[in-house]
Amino acid sequence: MIADGAKGYSGAYSGWFGKSVVLLVAIRQCKVPLPCSIVSESVSAVHIRIDTGLELDLRKELILAVEEYGGVSNGRIN
Repeated sequence: MIADGAKGYSGAYSGWFGKSVVLLVAIRQCKVPLPCSIVSESVSAVHIRIDTGLELDLRKELILAVEEYGGVSNGRIN
């Protein structure tokens, strides 16, 4: 069911759905990179999946930047 106020809603994060991304998130006074994939979006939050399989809703005002993550390991071998 779509609420009346959200009928014309087009999410700013919809282009990132299903892609591996790194979100730059503001937590208190720190900026933390968070590798994840964006699953869905509401008016106030982005639903993400972290690599460990954990899913959570992240408030949009905490997200400072989004960047596509290619998973390049800089040539290092573990």
